[in-house]
Amino acid sequence: MKTSISRERILKSSILFFSITAFILSTLVLTSCSDTETAEETAIEDTALIEKIESATKVTISVDNLPVATETAFRFVLADSFAESAELASGLGYKVVLGTDDASKEEATSEVYFSLQGKQLADTDQKRQRRRHHKCFEFVYPIDFIMADNTSITLTSADDWGLIKAWYKENTDVTERPELVFPVDVTLEDGTVQTLIDTDELRAVKDSCKKGKDKRKCFKLVLPVSFTMEDATVIEVTERADFKLLREWRKANPDATVKPALNFPVDIEYKDGTTATINDQTEFDAAKDACKI
Repeated sequence: MKTSISRERILKSSILFFSITAFILSTLVLTSCSDTETAEETAIEDTALIEKIESATKVTISVDNLPVATETAFRFVLADSFAESAELASGLGYKVVLGTDDASKEEATSEVYFSLQGKQLADTDQKRQRRRHHKCFEFVYPIDFIMADNTSITLTSADDWGLIKAWYKENTDVTERPELVFPVDVTLEDGTVQTLIDTDELRAVKDSCKKGKDKRKCFKLVLPVSFTMEDATVIEVTERADFKLLREWRKANPDATVKPALNFPVDIEYKDGTTATINDQTEFDAAKDACKI
């Protein structure tokens, strides 16, 4: 037996369906607008409080005396940073100078602000945001750090910066910062991957970053090359991946203080594709100095 459905019933069902759908959509839109307005209002209020903290008379306090609630920010948003110093503006909040072990950042220090309760304030100042967030490059993970007790910590992704913070929590009497183990691979903004073999090359890239210049290295080594280590071990680098052998040696010899010695002669290739033969350390240093001109 066929069941007949009246047109009137279909019409009523359709009206009910569209009414419910419209109600749900309007609720979602209103909620979204409300959340956006709340976030904007919070940012305005936080900005006003930051300005008051900045202009107020402040007293220096120990970073250990910051509110416990600040740990939430340092555990997540500021995981790659640590408090170098702190100031209290009475009745207003805290100004904290941050340091970072993340050498990919353009600036080594920045500022952040907290309420008296320890909530990180939303800072809309573009200059401060750039100091805190702008990066010259991205590390190609993994990267390694040698700690003050000669142990090593390996970061396999950007999410692992908290491992260094955790080490310092367990070694509260240590103030010496960790040593980044070279060589490291980095990805520049244009997608170019470069191998930085020492702190000099890292410094040159960051200097170019601050000056808005081409961040690519002035020249690179033409492989194969070899390095003599402090214990007279010779490490051959026949392809880019072999640079990790230098890093592994450094991790296995945390007490080493002598920089790996590049064995000459070597060929170098400049950014324009031209090459040159370098016969000794003096010529190598001269080539690096010429890049600064």
